Amino acid sequence: MRRFGTYPRAAVAIVAAATLAAWPFLADGARPAVFGGALLALVTQLAAHFLLKGWRARTDRFTAAILAGFGLRVAAVAAGVTVFALARWSEPVPFLLSLGGLLIALLVAESVVEHRRIRAGAVPAGSLGA
Repeated sequence: MRRFGTYPRAAVAIVAAATLAAWPFLADGARPAVFGGALLALVTQLAAHFLLKGWRARTDRFTAAILAGFGLRVAAVAAGVTVFALARWSEPVPFLLSLGGLLIALLVAESVVEHRRIRAGAVPAGSLGA
């Protein structure tokens, strides 16, 4: 059985912590909006992470992975705005703030986790010729 990776655990923790920290300060109408934005951000980021993982590892497809991830995130924001905010299923401002803020926070967290993973597996300078 393969263990749940570092980034998915970090993403769930960030979304849960942000949602729980904001919860007591939100009006009753804003709570479902923030929860919906947080859930959409988490699903979008995890989908992009797992779908594009193999592409990010290959030099010839790295740019395509970046562009595909950007497109997926833009599509998620557009779908969220259309379905939730414009259809008035939730309050638009809290929804968009939670969606946008968490997408950015999760993107930064993914970069940090991936950078640490790559650095941990990197060969120290000067050790190749020894």
